Amino acid sequence: MDSREINLIEDCQKGNKDSFAYLYDMYAGKIYNYIFSKTFNREQAEDLTSETFFKALDKIKSFKMSEKASFQAWLFRIAHNKIVDFYRKKKENVTLEDYLDIKVENLDFWENFDNKQKLKEVFEYFNTLKTEQRDILIMRIWDWLSYKEISEISWKSVSNCKKIVSRTLSKVNWDIVLVLLLLAKFF
Repeated sequence: MDSREINLIEDCQKGNKDSFAYLYDMYAGKIYNYIFSKTFNREQAEDLTSETFFKALDKIKSFKMSEKASFQAWLFRIAHNKIVDFYRKKKENVTLEDYLDIKVENLDFWENFDNKQKLKEVFEYFNTLKTEQRDILIMRIWDWLSYKEISEISWKSVSNCKKIVSRTLSKVNWDIVLVLLLLAKFF
């Protein structure tokens, strides 16, 4: 964290809520994009982003500055929990296709792809994963988060996050890994 961010957080923790507006401006776009990538619904992403920042403002005094956890990771963790709560309340079992808002049969660019079956295998594979595995893999591949950021969001060690990604990817053949990377690039 830079010194300006530290000063703003300290001001908020002392009761100066006006300083939170600057923190909001610094992170609102990132948090909104993260939530939108999980909901694919503009209104829902806006609502969950607002809820994330209201919760952060309410709990700012509990944030402890340290070298281990950044303020950004703390916000992402709150956002992640809001997303989990949102889907838990809906009681839906979300598939990767729903999560990414992709339907194999609707992908025009895949018409030139030799084998749509590979993409179907990716979706089937993702739907067999535990939620934790799927979330960590998606944060790594689609959200381009570092293992350190994933660790801070998931409350798991960096090495554990690496193991989860490695073990999860080791169970698929390389054709599916290639499709995963292509999906990440195009979506």
